[in-house]
Amino acid sequence: MIDTAFQKKTAQLKTINRYRELSLPRGLDFSSNDYLGFKDHPALKRAALEAIENGVGLGAGASRLLRGNAPEHEALESFAAQHYGHEAALFFANGFIANYAVFTTLPTRHDVVIYDALVHASVRDGIHAGAAKSIKIPHNDLNAFEDALKRSRDQAQQIYIAVESLYSMDGDIAPLEALYALAQQYGAILIVDEAHSTGVYGDQGKGLCAGLPRDNLIVLHTCGKALGVAGGIITADKSIIDYLINAARPFIYSTAPPPLQAHLALKAIEFCAGTDGDQRRARLQSLCRTAQQEIGGHGTQIIPVILGADEAALMAAQKLQQAGYDIRAIRPPTVPENTARLRLSLNADIRESDLKACLAQIQSLAGR
Repeated sequence: MIDTAFQKKTAQLKTINRYRELSLPRGLDFSSNDYLGFKDHPALKRAALEAIENGVGLGAGASRLLRGNAPEHEALESFAAQHYGHEAALFFANGFIANYAVFTTLPTRHDVVIYDALVHASVRDGIHAGAAKSIKIPHNDLNAFEDALKRSRDQAQQIYIAVESLYSMDGDIAPLEALYALAQQYGAILIVDEAHSTGVYGDQGKGLCAGLPRDNLIVLHTCGKALGVAGGIITADKSIIDYLINAARPFIYSTAPPPLQAHLALKAIEFCAGTDGDQRRARLQSLCRTAQQEIGGHGTQIIPVILGADEAALMAAQKLQQAGYDIRAIRPPTVPENTARLRLSLNADIRESDLKACLAQIQSLAGR
């Protein structure tokens, strides 16, 4: 029976401490990606109410190429392109589908994608579903990237390099300037997922790519993390955006994101670029410095506490939750084997006293 087969698979996950289940938020937030505390921002709530009162649609009703294209979608894309310094932008329902669209559409069977071993699952799934050859590179290894570029330049019509700017499970930052220089040297296109950098880093929260030239650069900005709402925005040259509109199946055959979602994404970017965003980034950076001094890490808002065994991570997370801190265990396949961990995620609304108390608990549990 089919039911029995899936019951056996689920039971096996439980025996190896890989079973996952949904649970509601509880305790102080040390696990979400709401880095600036924008998720419940009063100004965003007001913007939502005002937009609804003014007739902004709750649903799109169709794909963008049918009747689902709304003024709010176009306004967001125009604003995002200008704000992030690219010729054009394209809005998707979330960052996962945006990455998937890029990697299943742009690279062809004549191309090569060189990607960091720790790049997000949405990128890897897009690469695996696409037609291009791919080469996995040890994390942040510039020499390995260059070796792969040398091997690929005579075999591929186009080479793509795929990385995150700030890695979601380790909290470290990619060597973006060096990667961009390699891309230019070997005629590659650099694709950067700014999911965990947008809003947090760069002038006005424009991300870690803000200082890079825009030639041969494609950037994903997600709206569901520091910006507090939802969606994924691809920024690139106009020719690339035009091609995605015409060829990206996840864009063509999906109902468009709600116009209200696009409107709130634009408002969130505006708020993030203002004084309130600056103040929240400053508070968050202060917390990051405190955490690095107390427990290590890379000085970013994501701090991994690697415990190794899945069971150890689960037990530590349970004890922290019982103490009032919402921290979750991260296990393979999300992270490599034998690196199960607590993923401590900081946000600007955390009080320093609560952070220090939480870190003391973690140090005790981790035997540090």
